[in-house]
Amino acid sequence: MNTSPEEQAMLADAAQLRRERMQIGASEASEAIRRGFASRSASRKRRFLPYAVAAVALAVLLGAGWWQGGPIGGLPALHTAKDLDWGVLAKYEPLSGVDHATLESAVRNDYIQLVNKSVSSGPYRITLDAVTADENKMLLLYTATAESGHEIKAVNSVKLTDLNSGRPLNAELQISNGDVHSFSALSTVMLDRSQPFPSRIEVDFQVTSVNPGKLGDPKTGAAAADFLYSDRMKINVDLEPKFEQTQTVVMQPDRSISIDGRKVVLSKMEVSPLMTRATFTVDPGSRTDLETRRSIRDKFRYMNIVSTNWNGRVVQLSPVAGNGTDVGFQQIFSSSMLDKPRSLVLKMYLESDDPGAPKPLEELPVVEMKIR
Repeated sequence: MNTSPEEQAMLADAAQLRRERMQIGASEASEAIRRGFASRSASRKRRFLPYAVAAVALAVLLGAGWWQGGPIGGLPALHTAKDLDWGVLAKYEPLSGVDHATLESAVRNDYIQLVNKSVSSGPYRITLDAVTADENKMLLLYTATAESGHEIKAVNSVKLTDLNSGRPLNAELQISNGDVHSFSALSTVMLDRSQPFPSRIEVDFQVTSVNPGKLGDPKTGAAAADFLYSDRMKINVDLEPKFEQTQTVVMQPDRSISIDGRKVVLSKMEVSPLMTRATFTVDPGSRTDLETRRSIRDKFRYMNIVSTNWNGRVVQLSPVAGNGTDVGFQQIFSSSMLDKPRSLVLKMYLESDDPGAPKPLEELPVVEMKIR
């Protein structure tokens, strides 16, 4: 993740916002999320943006601790195992955000590699605490610290390299929290399983800080000249074989619904330890234009997957990201694969055709598709 000075300032401001630990009520958060999903249908002419933008907004809310406060609207509450001990990774539990079910499952099933490698540059120190990965996705858990004479603003740049091939890997969404001298973060890296698995990686960090007392200065957020940047700090890791050996399960449910007279088919489901991806096709066998696919996707206010695991434990798999395709669209959810789900049910909340103010999520029509 390489950022310009302007982007670095934006990231720094976001980090500061999280540091302030703003308190947001469950009802306010619910409404904010509903507005985010509803905004696509408010203006059908706007570009069909990837849902990663929505994921960032969700992550800010959820990473600030909202997910502990209650469910979205009338949805079932996220299950959290009260007896699960996160151990040395406890500080990352509130950072898991929309991917909470995934990371909790990884911790419970020992699908985490504890790294605990550090490197220093001047007053800064980066520690890569842990990593987890599969064919499709990697999660990095790391902490930056600074000596008392410096205040950390953000880890403004995270670069990854596959040391086997030299290929760069993109670190995308980052959720973080901490105080002025310690900054913990979780970064997501999306992988392409058609490429060789990156079993040896180099993680390259850069820290942004400010002089003592400047972190609380409202002018600092816009004044790039106030920022101080560390030298690049690199950590190499050989990933454990289990990450490469765990294969993605691919299913073709061939379930369909009709939206505005068009057939929408759930054509493929891909399930791996860190990701669940649903692929939808609009009017299979026919050519559809981008505007048609946009309008169909806009009919879906929200989706989630209800997973019933082998021991009867029910978990809600939240939407994490998504994108449009040439024939439809895809939606990525968190995963419970490691908990051996015996049942997966996709729930789709459809926009109401009634005019007027948008209805609350719990009042919308719901279509369920049993995946397994």
